[in-house]
Amino acid sequence: MNETDISDTGQEPIAVTVREYWAVMVRRKWVILGTLAAAISLAAALCVYLPKSYRSSTLILIENQKIPDEYVRGIGGANIEERLTMIQQQVMSRTLLGQILDEYKLYEGKVKREGLESAIEAFRKTIKVETAGTSTVKGKSVEAVTISFAHEEPVTAMKVTAKLASLFIEENLKVREQLVTGVTDFIGQELQDVKKALEAKEELISQYKTKYVGRLPEQMESNLRALDRLQMELNQTNDLLHSRGDKLSSVERLIKEYEGSEVTRVESEYPKPLRKKDIDPLVVRWRELERRLAALRAEWKETYPDIVDIKQELAGLQEQLVEKYGPSFQDQDGEAPREDLTRADPRMDLYIKELYTQRNDLRNDLSSLNNRRERLLGNIRDTERRVEQTPAREQELMILVRDYENMQKNYHTLLEKRLNANVAVNLEKRQKGEQFRVLDPANLPEKPDSPKLWLIMAVGLVGGCGLGVGLALALEWVNPTFRRREEVELLPGIHVLATVPQFFTVHSQSGKKSQRQARAIDRGRSDGKSTGQVGERGISRAVLGNGKELNPMQLNLVAKWQPRSLAAEQYRMAAAKLVLSTEQRHSTVIEITSALMGEGKTTTVVNLGYTIARDLGKKTLLIDCDFQRPALLDYASVPARWGLVEFLDGQASLEDCVSAIDEFPCAIMATGGSGVEGNELSRIQQLKVLLPELRKKFQYLVINTPPVLSSATMGILASLADELVLVIRAGHSPRHLVQKTFAMLGVTGQRQVILNAVDARRMTHQLYGHSSSYRQERSIPQTLP
Repeated sequence: MNETDISDTGQEPIAVTVREYWAVMVRRKWVILGTLAAAISLAAALCVYLPKSYRSSTLILIENQKIPDEYVRGIGGANIEERLTMIQQQVMSRTLLGQILDEYKLYEGKVKREGLESAIEAFRKTIKVETAGTSTVKGKSVEAVTISFAHEEPVTAMKVTAKLASLFIEENLKVREQLVTGVTDFIGQELQDVKKALEAKEELISQYKTKYVGRLPEQMESNLRALDRLQMELNQTNDLLHSRGDKLSSVERLIKEYEGSEVTRVESEYPKPLRKKDIDPLVVRWRELERRLAALRAEWKETYPDIVDIKQELAGLQEQLVEKYGPSFQDQDGEAPREDLTRADPRMDLYIKELYTQRNDLRNDLSSLNNRRERLLGNIRDTERRVEQTPAREQELMILVRDYENMQKNYHTLLEKRLNANVAVNLEKRQKGEQFRVLDPANLPEKPDSPKLWLIMAVGLVGGCGLGVGLALALEWVNPTFRRREEVELLPGIHVLATVPQFFTVHSQSGKKSQRQARAIDRGRSDGKSTGQVGERGISRAVLGNGKELNPMQLNLVAKWQPRSLAAEQYRMAAAKLVLSTEQRHSTVIEITSALMGEGKTTTVVNLGYTIARDLGKKTLLIDCDFQRPALLDYASVPARWGLVEFLDGQASLEDCVSAIDEFPCAIMATGGSGVEGNELSRIQQLKVLLPELRKKFQYLVINTPPVLSSATMGILASLADELVLVIRAGHSPRHLVQKTFAMLGVTGQRQVILNAVDARRMTHQLYGHSSSYRQERSIPQTLP
């Protein structure tokens, strides 16, 4: 799919997001695969080394009472779930489980290491109690209970399970016996308690009304009237605040105007050199912060966060200005010294003093009004809370009254229940009620219950994938890079000259990738001749159609060999912008640099300079000042014997030190010489002296500089340039290093950038007349192994 297809569809944001995440996965594939392998290895180790556990189980049947419920209603027959929960809690108690631990010698090592409590907790976790039954219209009925226990020894697991089943049956008998013996006394006591509860409920209602005075339903109207009155007072206070604030702003403005005129008079008495710092950005920033501080003080207190931040920044600026201009700065540009000069002037009238007095009075009034406003807001909030709580109080009061009425009804029904309880006591004594019976005794387990190998491996696989993807995304977010033009333009003062898509270069070609590129060049030839073959290690040499050998590095010169490609068009766009912005100059020095090594700086220099010479007809010289990693000489068709070092030392003339690329007016001056590693700074100083001579002979001087963050010469080189262009490699240059590079270069104006090696699918413009296969109109060099 080309770029037009992507932009025409309505799902471009989703597709771009999916491609971005997929690209992250591909870049970080070894992190993901390594994490996945580690997770699977850990899961396999757990499967091997985790101890095996065997689980035995038994089934207890719950038999319903033998006499139908229509005749006699048994004790607890309708609450089997609750009784089972109570029995389970009793069986799982610390006392009974401790007895079982002593009887069967369970967890002896854990008891010695961590104590009895830890062993009982571990024992409790290995016991499972599950209920079984059928669903009816009234709900699910419990018909059986399954008890199971897991242990390393199958026999021990079976014995303990049988013991737990017997305890369940015993506890059920105890529970029912306790219910039977206490039901009659309970109901009799309830008859007396209901009367007392009715009296207590009446007292509770009275106390409730006393406690929530002001929030009861009948007080809603008075609270609303009070809220309206407070809101009116708040509006009046706000009006006064705005009035006093406007007046304070006017007084502050008058004070500033008076002080400005007075400072102008004082500065005129100082020598002219001392006033040059008025154009200093630090001084300009100082005065701007003063104005902002005055405006904020008119509306807010001194503790307002913005006021505190501005004060801190003013303090920092004052230290920098004092360090830069000396202590005399405080006597000329500081705020306090201006007031001292004004007060010391015998011509000062009472006008400024009156303004200061008015400002102080207005600030006091604003502080008092703000305090009053806070009190009103607090009262409003309190009244609003009372109004909001009134419905809740009304609901609670209704509940209290309803409970009182229900207690009256319960009193009449308790007499009937006491009679039924006497009948139920006789039912339990004759064992005609509900009973527990062991249906399936505890079995001897043959297969281990845990660990579950498939679950461990599945968790390892899924967890490894998730952790690997998360780690890959985290690494990507920790060190973010630029991938689109829009991301670069978010930086302040950035002007993107061009967005060069990624194309195959000699540095990136090897093996099968080189073969694919050779086949692409074959398809793009206009003469239909074969381009030769590519070896397993990539392109080793290239041959033109006339049989002349070509340095394979020159294939990076896409402006020459692929003139109709999107990359060449972007270089033409950058060249046109630079030429249009510098056409008023007779000669222009353009420096191409980058933050780090390997960002495509040298390729950009060659393509940009070649485009300026060929397409715009400007006489151009490419100078290689990267003494550590010189590479421009590889692009020369006929390399010169000498270079920049010999030219600077006067050992050779300019004509002997430049090499031609093509028939167009574009020449290359390589570094030349040897042993210049320790002499780079002096070479740059020599270039600075001879640069005017080169300006006379060439319209454009394009300098290939070393990376900014790894070179000490960029500080001097940057001062030689009329135009400075930073090359950023998409997906490679960290954002914080790019910002650091601009800070080190000290570029104050517009920052010019070329975004290199961008994925063509991320470019949002229309690719009119261009194709990813790079069809060409001229002969392509033949590549041979």
